[in-house]
Amino acid sequence: MTAAPLAAHDPHVLWTFLDRAVEHFAAPEAGDLLARAEAEFRRRTGDFEPGQAWYEERIRLFHDWFLFDLVLPDGRVPLGRFLDERGAALSDEQREVYREVWRAGHRSLFEVDRPRGSRMRLLDRIGGATWELPGEAGLAGLAVCDLLDARLLVVGGEPMLGRGLLVHPRPAREAILDAVRRAREACGGAPWDLLDVLARMKAAWDRADVPRVPAIYGPGSYLFREFLRTCG
Repeated sequence: MTAAPLAAHDPHVLWTFLDRAVEHFAAPEAGDLLARAEAEFRRRTGDFEPGQAWYEERIRLFHDWFLFDLVLPDGRVPLGRFLDERGAALSDEQREVYREVWRAGHRSLFEVDRPRGSRMRLLDRIGGATWELPGEAGLAGLAVCDLLDARLLVVGGEPMLGRGLLVHPRPAREAILDAVRRAREACGGAPWDLLDVLARMKAAWDRADVPRVPAIYGPGSYLFREFLRTCG
């Protein structure tokens, strides 16, 4: 069925398209790819179950990781495969927009900076760049200095945040930035693998009755020491 003409740059249209891609891989004929990928994501970033307060945050982060980052045996990512298999139902404009989203997006640790006029600013604490986003681009409820594990998408040349936002606890900000500095020095470059470790730390924080920053996010924590042993 051919898709009706619509504004491919509209975030709501983009979310619908990405949901459709996830549903495609959740169908029985797709086999157990989605289930196996979720098990791997839980292993990398921490467990989560339906009914938990943080479930929606985690499942959205997983869906972004699945579509954009998981490399399939044929070298494609699932979103690229979906576009190859179902792209004929899209208009040329839609197909190009979604390919741009696939090619230009990246996941990182972002810090919310002070706004510049009506534009919101994000500091990429791992990649090092600064991004300016429209004020409504997914930052509602966040405050200056908040740190978030998120995916930056580029839609029609305009940056915006994906739906999978993992917001780290504010009391842990300095410890997290210190972990990034230490990891960069130990790894000899941008420590992208630290993102999954920080996600596991956030899972430990969410589960703790009395979470303590040094025990979970500090340089002496088990998770950070384990990361340093495998870095590089």
